[in-house]
Amino acid sequence: MPRIAPIACAVLLTLAPFGLSAVHAADTPTDSTVATAEVTESTYVYDLVNEPSECINSNPRPDCGKKPQSSGDRGGWMQYTVFLVMLAGVGVVGSVLIRNVIRRDRAIAEKMSQSE
Repeated sequence: MPRIAPIACAVLLTLAPFGLSAVHAADTPTDSTVATAEVTESTYVYDLVNEPSECINSNPRPDCGKKPQSSGDRGGWMQYTVFLVMLAGVGVVGSVLIRNVIRRDRAIAEKMSQSE
């Protein structure tokens, strides 16, 4: 029975991206459409300050984004709060790890001093 858990976890982690891509595909914004007599053309309008060819890149230039308009946008207070909570969590895990290593080292040193 204990061998089923790692297998189920591996299958779940392997198949999860496919399920998430289907969910995100349903959440993508609809494109603005321009209808002509014969052809329906679909174009996406980027909400950027500068020209999209300058901004859409693996290393975007400064002043390509926009200021956050709601608390959940990139650079909003909620994003900074999540970052600080993550840093606090890493700090707690690190402090517990250090404390346990110090306890273990003291216990080993105590055993060594008693055996002599």
